[in-house]
Amino acid sequence: MITVNEAKTIIHSSVKALPPVKVFLSQAFDTILAEDVFAPYDIPAYPQSSMDGYAFSFADLSKQKSFSVAGESAAGNNVPFTIPQQTAARIFTGAAVPGGADTVVMQEKIQLQNGSIIINDDRLEEGYNVRKKGSEISKGELALQHGTYLNAAAVGFLANVGITHVNVYAKPNVSVILTGNELKQPGSPLGYGEVYESNSFALSAALMQLHVQSISTFESKDDPSELKRVLQQAMLQSDLILLTGGVSVGDYDFVRATAEACGVQTLFHRIKQRPGKPLYFGASDRKVVFGLPGNPSSVLACFYEYVVP
Repeated sequence: MITVNEAKTIIHSSVKALPPVKVFLSQAFDTILAEDVFAPYDIPAYPQSSMDGYAFSFADLSKQKSFSVAGESAAGNNVPFTIPQQTAARIFTGAAVPGGADTVVMQEKIQLQNGSIIINDDRLEEGYNVRKKGSEISKGELALQHGTYLNAAAVGFLANVGITHVNVYAKPNVSVILTGNELKQPGSPLGYGEVYESNSFALSAALMQLHVQSISTFESKDDPSELKRVLQQAMLQSDLILLTGGVSVGDYDFVRATAEACGVQTLFHRIKQRPGKPLYFGASDRKVVFGLPGNPSSVLACFYEYVVP
């Protein structure tokens, strides 16, 4: 029998991350990055207006307040152009600042007069209302770090910097195996000595909160041959196997012996704790097997204490 800390140390040193998989960015939500991601482009890729207004050269403002309007730049215009000296261009939010201009005055700060504009903004400085090329992120700069959880904002950010695919850690497939002759599904009439099975419902709900790839549920009577067949099937299709019941030392507790017969290496069995004293843990290659107590409160206590971390 080992301590709680010893058990956690064994689990953490034995569980390996699943191999990374390359996925489309549209499929990357709710996963963990398995690589550092670097920006392939400068964002923005060109000097960009952050306001609707007029773009001009700030140096010209010391000579004049009135500018004739020479062209227009809207978001999506893909033909670069340069404005002549001492002129301005109509510009809209998100549009490329034309050559010859370095500052944008808000449209609320100008006065239109005979096709020209008069600038009335004493607070203007060079570069006002212009996002410089690469000011959000520069080409080659670290965009997101290995191990980052890809929530909606992270996925949107990667799309914004031009990423189409990422390497992420695969989510585990999980099997829950219920053991016990006395178990009945809710809704069925109870016979003498029978109880309703609840562990699969509790564990499935807890696993769904963790956003695993899939959850399969199996049932087995307290019979070594049947349990071996079920466990072998679960190990073929799952990365994590959770058994409930059958982990103590009674005449009908077959989990440890059956797991070992299926090639699972026992790493510990029984912990100095209550509830959850008979907890079992073993591994086979990348497959991880937990034998949880059958008592519903003990199942969840052990799940959150040992399986989730």
